[in-house]
Amino acid sequence: NGRWSGTAGTGDLRTHAPVPRGGRWRIGSVTKSFVAALILKLADQNKLALDAPIGRYLPGVLPRQDKITVRMLLNHTSGVADYATTFDETPAGLRRLATTTYAPRQLVGIGTGLPPTSDPGGRWAYSNTGYAALGLLIEKITGRSLSIALFTRLLAPQSLPATTLPTTARTITGPHPHGYMRDENNRPEDITDFNPSNAWAAGALISTASDVNRFFDRLLHGRVLSSGTLAQMKRTVPVAPGFSYGLGLMKLTLACGTTVWGHKGHIPGYATYSFHSDRRGITVTATALPSPNDAAVDQAMNQALNAEFCG
Repeated sequence: NGRWSGTAGTGDLRTHAPVPRGGRWRIGSVTKSFVAALILKLADQNKLALDAPIGRYLPGVLPRQDKITVRMLLNHTSGVADYATTFDETPAGLRRLATTTYAPRQLVGIGTGLPPTSDPGGRWAYSNTGYAALGLLIEKITGRSLSIALFTRLLAPQSLPATTLPTTARTITGPHPHGYMRDENNRPEDITDFNPSNAWAAGALISTASDVNRFFDRLLHGRVLSSGTLAQMKRTVPVAPGFSYGLGLMKLTLACGTTVWGHKGHIPGYATYSFHSDRRGITVTATALPSPNDAAVDQAMNQALNAEFCG
C-alpha cells in the first residue's frame, strides 16, 4: 500500500515557483463527499433519518418540504434547482464572485427561486442548493457552525489536519499553488484570493492531496461510517453511461470495467478529481486550466483515471 505523490508545472506564474509538494488548494465539489459523510455520521448516531422530510428539521427553508427527503438532497433527486447556474462566469462575473459574500440561506433562496428540475424523488439533476440546505441541516442538528461541526466531528477524528472550511476568508494559508482563470484577452489571471461563501457546503473546502486520499481511503474501507450506512451511501441513481451517483459519492465504471468511487470538483482556479478502487486511489488537481471549458479537462482527467486503474 505504498503512497506516491508528485507535482508538475508552475505553481505561480508571476514568480515561476513550482507547484509546492503537499500544497493546499480549493477542492470544489469534492466537499460534497465530506458533507455527505457528516450527514451520514449523524444518521448513524440517530440524530436524523435519511428518509425523513427536510421540513421536519428545517421548517420553511425549502418548498415541498414534506416531500423532499434528506436522501434526495444527498443524491441530487430533490428537484431543487442549482443556484450556481445563475452565476455569471465571464471574467468580470468571476471577479465579482471572488469578492462577494453570500449567506447560506441566500444561496438556498436563489435556488428555490428557480423552476424545479423535477418532482421530489424524480430525475437526477446536480444541485448545489441541495448541499447548502444540508449544510444548514448540519448546523441545526449540531448547534455549531458548519466549519466547526466538520472539524470536530469528521476532520479531527479522521486525522485530516490540512482540511478546513473557510466561510468568507479569501486567502489560502500555507504553501499552495495559485489558481487562474482566463481574462478578456484569454490570458491567465490569478484568482487564488476568492471569497468561497458562494460555494460553502457545496464546495468551499481547502485540502491537500494526502488528506483527500486519506479521507476516501478511510471512508470506503469502513472507518468513518457503519457498514450499513456506507452501503446506503453507495446506493446510486443512474446519471449517464458509466456514471451514477450515490449519497455524495460518484461511481464511475471505466473503459476496462473497473469501478471507482469518489468525486470531482471545479471552483474558479482549480479542478480536482479524487477516485478510488478497492486497491488504490488517486487524487489529481489541475490549476491554470489548459482549456476554457470543463469538458476538455474532464477528458484529460478521465484518461489519467483509465491509465491509473486499467493499466
